[in-house]
Amino acid sequence: MAAYGLMIVLAGGGLLVWAAMLAAWLHRRYAVPYALLTVGIITYIVALGVKVLLLRAVDRALLSILPLGALTMGVLAGFSEETLRALGYQVLAPGAVTRPQALMIGAGHGLTETIYTALIAISVGLSALSGDAAEDVAPLSLAGRTLAEALNGALPVIMHMALSWLVLQAFLRGQLYWLFVAIFIHAVVEIMATLLGPNDAWIVVAWRALVALSSVAAIVRVRGPGLTAERG
Repeated sequence: MAAYGLMIVLAGGGLLVWAAMLAAWLHRRYAVPYALLTVGIITYIVALGVKVLLLRAVDRALLSILPLGALTMGVLAGFSEETLRALGYQVLAPGAVTRPQALMIGAGHGLTETIYTALIAISVGLSALSGDAAEDVAPLSLAGRTLAEALNGALPVIMHMALSWLVLQAFLRGQLYWLFVAIFIHAVVEIMATLLGPNDAWIVVAWRALVALSSVAAIVRVRGPGLTAERG
């Protein structure tokens, strides 16, 4: 199990490196302050709390039915996270008006879960290295699934950066429907990820990768209403 444990530790460490490199690149490339990461971190944590509270009101038996569970989780994710993202702009970052600022805030939101996933992976890997992991589980199977989960922890960050930019359009343009577009996209992405998840984690990786590529296209193609939103 030592080889398996080492692989998982490296996967978790890779996620932490990815998080640090992405934030550093945004800071150096566009001169946006690291402080904007905290806006995304706060909105993610508050949104997570809202989801937990709302889930307590849902019948567990309904959640066990895959289509209903996927629909519930997707709608809750889209509604809570995008609504809190919008509140974050209004309350915590009213001066955010550029695409780079939106990307940094979105990165903070997405990287919070990525870092959590990384720490879990490192913990599992260290447990395997110490010999505490179950010996009757195939190491290659565990390693493959954990690597897939690591990728599923990294790829959504790009989606969050794009959604952050879309939500900011609601303020820049004074058009609320941009927020509902972000809620809808987020909900659909999570519904599909939940429906695909029980079959194969690598199918979810493929779905997340497709969403990430689409997110890059959205970041590039969606332009702000004026020069202010495009600066940087």
